[in-house]
Amino acid sequence: MEKKIVGLALAGLAAAALVLPTGPAARAAAEREGGSDEACLLRATTGELHCYPSADALVEAVTGAPAEGLTTADLADRPTVASIEAGLARQDRAAAARATRTVRTGLDEPGAAPAPLASVVTAIFYDGTYGSGAALVMEAPSGCDDDPDVEWAWPTLTSSWRNRIRSGTGYARCDFKVWNNASYGGASYGYVASSGHFGALDAAANSVKMR
Repeated sequence: MEKKIVGLALAGLAAAALVLPTGPAARAAAEREGGSDEACLLRATTGELHCYPSADALVEAVTGAPAEGLTTADLADRPTVASIEAGLARQDRAAAARATRTVRTGLDEPGAAPAPLASVVTAIFYDGTYGSGAALVMEAPSGCDDDPDVEWAWPTLTSSWRNRIRSGTGYARCDFKVWNNASYGGASYGYVASSGHFGALDAAANSVKMR
């Protein structure tokens, strides 16, 4: 059974999946393309998109710890991904605790529910090739597994990220597939674990699925 989140998506078409470089190679690619330092975080269960002026600002907002000298390419490093996940999980536990206290004091609003207690990065997309430029970090309460069912799906991206992404890599065992049109229409590319460019669908993605 597919898990579908209404409100967001990505799309793509290319010939071969390429592993995204990280560290110095990715930073060099970003410098060549002169991409933006913007770093955005998209949460699957709420559809909330939060954008920050830099990778440092995103990491500081999520983890509560100071960060300095990070580029958007550095967000793809496994230790950085792990720190983002840990920070989001702490935020969610704190939100759940506040919701529980509110319920116990009788001040809860009808329909209020605790936030999920797990948080994983499922993919990071970039508006430049090979992990360069502005970054879109995709988050969900769980990752993917070995069966062919779709775990997470976005029938349309937020307006600021439609027709924008050009490369990406999956995390938490997730492969991704992108489509040219909303609701998974038109040309597509994937499923792949990582790709340095989407070929004909570079900057032309509007919906995405992960499995």
